[in-house]
Amino acid sequence: MTVRSLARVVVQLLAGDHKAWTYLPYQIVMKCRGVDLGWVSVRDSALSEARSHWHSNSGGPDLDRLLRTLPISASDSAVDIGCGKGGAILTLRRYPFARVDGIEIAPQLAAIARANLARLDIVNSSVFCCDAAEFTDLHSYTYFYLYNPFPEIVMNSVMNNISSSLEKRPRDATLIYKNPIFENRVLRAGFSKVSQTRQTHPHYPPFAVYRTQAGQTARVVQVLTHERS
Repeated sequence: MTVRSLARVVVQLLAGDHKAWTYLPYQIVMKCRGVDLGWVSVRDSALSEARSHWHSNSGGPDLDRLLRTLPISASDSAVDIGCGKGGAILTLRRYPFARVDGIEIAPQLAAIARANLARLDIVNSSVFCCDAAEFTDLHSYTYFYLYNPFPEIVMNSVMNNISSSLEKRPRDATLIYKNPIFENRVLRAGFSKVSQTRQTHPHYPPFAVYRTQAGQTARVVQVLTHERS
């Protein structure tokens, strides 16, 4: 946690912010174990606002509570698209996924994510440093996770890549989307919304969960392609 992030938490605690108190034990444990999950602006990441949003950790109690409701098994694998410092990966790794990977465009954030995984002795997880729009090796994943990491132009490419992967290797898939700004793009890819958490705090956006069955996304891709022709 950076000094700036710590100051923000202290202000929230002093103001009697219930959500801040809920997250305090988690933040203390992460800090004591040397895990860096502090907020980072687009400018500090040396990225373009045309391709990226600021980074904020989305792992912890709220994500943990959501994951407990999902039918995760050892046959599932997950990828956090736009993983930042890997906070969500740390929470996802508490569940029986065969593996949990991350994709992050900023080299410094990817390096911190790898260091965080190493500090907690997490193995069988990789952080790929690349533009999410260009990452197409998605065939092994059944769970996709995003915390509104980039603008719509990148989201379009990412959803096209997911759709293409599900078409080439038909399988049931689940997409978890925190702060689902571009939900319509997910629905257009053939996913159906199955749940959404309530937003009880302005600084903690809701999670939405979407699912698609084997072959369903492929049919939608074909329909969309036909409509454009």
